[in-house]
Amino acid sequence: MYQAVRGLTPTRRVQWVQLVVLSGVHFLVDMFGNVLPALLPVICDDFQITLAVGGFVLASLPLASNGIQILTGHLRPDKTTPLFLHLGVILSASICLMALAPRSLVGIALVVVLGVTSGSGVGVAHPEGLRAIHTLDRVRPSLSTAVFMTSGFFGFASGGAISAWLVASYGLKGLYPLIPLLVLGVVTMRLSQVRLAVEYDVPNGNGQAIPVSAGVLPFWKVWSIGLPAAISATAIQQLTPTYLHELGFDLKFGGFSTAMFGWGGAIGPFLWTVIAHRKGDLATSIWAFLLSTPFIVLYLMFADHAGAAWLLFGVGFSSMSAYILTVTLARNSRGFNLGRRMALIVGGTWGVATLVLMVLAPLADWVGTGRVLAFTPGGYLLSGLFAFAVWRQHPQVERVRFVTPIMEMPGEGRASA
Repeated sequence: MYQAVRGLTPTRRVQWVQLVVLSGVHFLVDMFGNVLPALLPVICDDFQITLAVGGFVLASLPLASNGIQILTGHLRPDKTTPLFLHLGVILSASICLMALAPRSLVGIALVVVLGVTSGSGVGVAHPEGLRAIHTLDRVRPSLSTAVFMTSGFFGFASGGAISAWLVASYGLKGLYPLIPLLVLGVVTMRLSQVRLAVEYDVPNGNGQAIPVSAGVLPFWKVWSIGLPAAISATAIQQLTPTYLHELGFDLKFGGFSTAMFGWGGAIGPFLWTVIAHRKGDLATSIWAFLLSTPFIVLYLMFADHAGAAWLLFGVGFSSMSAYILTVTLARNSRGFNLGRRMALIVGGTWGVATLVLMVLAPLADWVGTGRVLAFTPGGYLLSGLFAFAVWRQHPQVERVRFVTPIMEMPGEGRASA
């Protein structure tokens, strides 16, 4: 359960404003998280490095992002001021300073440092961002999670396009105009009075304290549901352009195809959350994961036809919606504190998926990209089947009621920050 603001519970309209602000900040942070991939050719040319070294530069940001979430997700569990969220917005823009790096090996090292710094900002912002939307008790949890998460998908997809256009027009200095956006993000959070949810133990009928994290579903089961699908999604997003290039398509079509996957993932949750509101998050995630399987199978069968890109839209439409439902389930699950659960369900799943990709990439170079992608339907199938098994074990999954956090009034106890 989450503590309530004494006499200051925001109205539904105010909470929607806060949700829009938090979603905008998520868009912004994830936008900076996808700057490097689009600019890799420019970085290689400007700093005169090989693609192998460029790949190391590319990995600096996502590895830092996913790792820092796990390391910091458990911190500040009883604080309501979104300090890490503010800090994350500021640090995430660090990658825009690449133009300052000297064109040498020292400069490349500096770019890696900027990538790690920016990735740390992206990562540290996510657990507190997810804690912040938990305060919005007047908005359905599945809907608020969908709005927040899909804004990140849109931001990630837009970051590559925006940064590529700016750098193509003005060089690496073209990224500078993005930096003031971080000020906009922090100011809007301050003005909308965004706060973080705080878990606390509640008494049962016998006067005994019940830990708030004592939900029906163990967190490790929720995490295990999302992991196979995350591995499949990562493989599809990273290897599909190469596979299509091997099939004779140009690079632009490869980018368009993965964009179709992302667009489906951004639109789908708004339909699936309506279903989840009636059928339940866990039951709905089963169908969404399983429906992803025939879509990806059909895509791999007809990938040599341009029209098959629409099947990738279907994969994203269902699979990313199912993943968002697992994030909602993690909010109500048992084990760890809220921040750590949010860090592990986001950074943990995608971090492990990134590590698996580091193994799949050389495997694809050895046996062929198409053969590696042929295993991706299995990830969605495993997630769906495991979700079904968990649903059979816990048929009466209860929802935890979310209310807004206590903010200590002046002179009343300790400060909330």
